[in-house]
Amino acid sequence: MKPRRATQADVARAARVSVATVSYVASGRANRKNPATPEVTARVLRAMRELDYTPARSGRVLARNRTGLVAVAAYTPFNPWALGLITQIEGVAADHGLGVVIQRYGHTENAADLIETHLLEGLADAAVVVGSPSFGAGRLYRIGRRIPLLAVHHSYRPRGFDVMVQQEATAVREAAEHLVRLGVERPAFLDVPDTGDHPRRDAFVETFLEHGYKPGSITVVQDRENAFTGFLDSRHLATDLLTRSPGRRPDAIMANSDRAAIATMWAAMQLGISIPQELKVIGAGNIPEGADLRPALTTVGSAVEEFRPAVERLIERIDDPGMRTGTLKVPWRLILRDSA
Repeated sequence: MKPRRATQADVARAARVSVATVSYVASGRANRKNPATPEVTARVLRAMRELDYTPARSGRVLARNRTGLVAVAAYTPFNPWALGLITQIEGVAADHGLGVVIQRYGHTENAADLIETHLLEGLADAAVVVGSPSFGAGRLYRIGRRIPLLAVHHSYRPRGFDVMVQQEATAVREAAEHLVRLGVERPAFLDVPDTGDHPRRDAFVETFLEHGYKPGSITVVQDRENAFTGFLDSRHLATDLLTRSPGRRPDAIMANSDRAAIATMWAAMQLGISIPQELKVIGAGNIPEGADLRPALTTVGSAVEEFRPAVERLIERIDDPGMRTGTLKVPWRLILRDSA
């Protein structure tokens, strides 16, 4: 005969605790009303191992109407900033005994439709959408009516879901002001493909125009459809700029991402152009690799830890769906290093 499967009651008798305590420990979730002490938790876990007890996930999902998961939907390919945000979400979720399931869109025509369907069908208890204009506000509204939702993109407005907005334009203006003070004459900006919304580029160009620079002295180069996801593509664009005649060659380049800025520095060094003496370079995003370069990359961005309050709030809304939604602002700042 097939041996009987151990139950929570069996574990409770072996660990000399109540069934409710076993349920609490097995769930992995914090319970402020009845926290088990470390000694009790260790005793329950030991009994679970000895009895080969495994909680039935499907039963917990049905009983609590919860999956114990947070979904993250992100535009692909992931950039270093998005990976940092996902890592932060995983850490916060783990602190609350929740797992994370990652879905991506942008790589196939119907990926966003499938993500919406999965979330409306109850894939997760809450979701974070690292957005792009292709993930429309109407789609977010429908998801937000079903589960707590945090949307991350400056183009969104709260409508039954929270929006996390990075205050990047202010930091880009600060970076441009810094270049003006350094006496830059021919600034350039490496931009992403035309999505209809370019807050970083616009802030950069407008700042120089406000200081009396002529439009012809400011160069904007737009990447193709890869949006600076390829190091070689970015390096080729930077090389085209830096091989112009001396009177037209930029003496400062700001890139829409740190990755593109690093590629620009690589192109300059291959051409024998010294940084920052002959060329100032500034990135955007504050990825760890920028600080390890020599010269270290000047950039604009925020610390990954500053995302945590927004993620904590999302998880709170699982238990309190009536919480008011709104816009959560993450400040960006100019981080001065050696490249500018």
